[in-house]
Amino acid sequence: MELNKIAASILLSGLIIMIVSNVVDMLYSPEEYKIEHQTIVAAGSNEFQQKIEQVALDIGALMQNASFEKGKSAAKKCIACHSFEKGGMNKVGPNLWNIVGNKKAHLGNSFNYSKAARDRGGKWGYEELFAFLKNPKAYIKGTRMAFAGISNPQEIADLVSYLHQLSDSPVALPK
Repeated sequence: MELNKIAASILLSGLIIMIVSNVVDMLYSPEEYKIEHQTIVAAGSNEFQQKIEQVALDIGALMQNASFEKGKSAAKKCIACHSFEKGGMNKVGPNLWNIVGNKKAHLGNSFNYSKAARDRGGKWGYEELFAFLKNPKAYIKGTRMAFAGISNPQEIADLVSYLHQLSDSPVALPK
């Protein structure tokens, strides 16, 4: 008999909660949460889109205003995976000494680059570094680099300014 009373009270409580919930929803019907968005239709490849974005940026002007000290501070984001000293060891990522102007996958067999990074070819010029640091996974599809990228162009310029100085003979700045 006691067990029936307990079961009935539990069922009645659940029923009351459901009824009250439905009544409250009818009285105070919330408006649907709407997310405003724009659909962007890409005409062409992502690489083409990145080239358009690079044209919009005046990399020369950004580099002229870049701060070595701010770049050194920005490089702290990279220190967990990269070393910056001449002859420094590779970590999860390759050593970045003398990266500006050097060929991509510049350490050859002394670092285990992803196939995508090895096959990319070319040199790490200023435009390439800007595109890569903005969105590594878009610039080199298949890269193992987990970094999401830097959205602020001036912060990228500061970081590239720092990387530019990490060389025995730094490459000339863009004009």
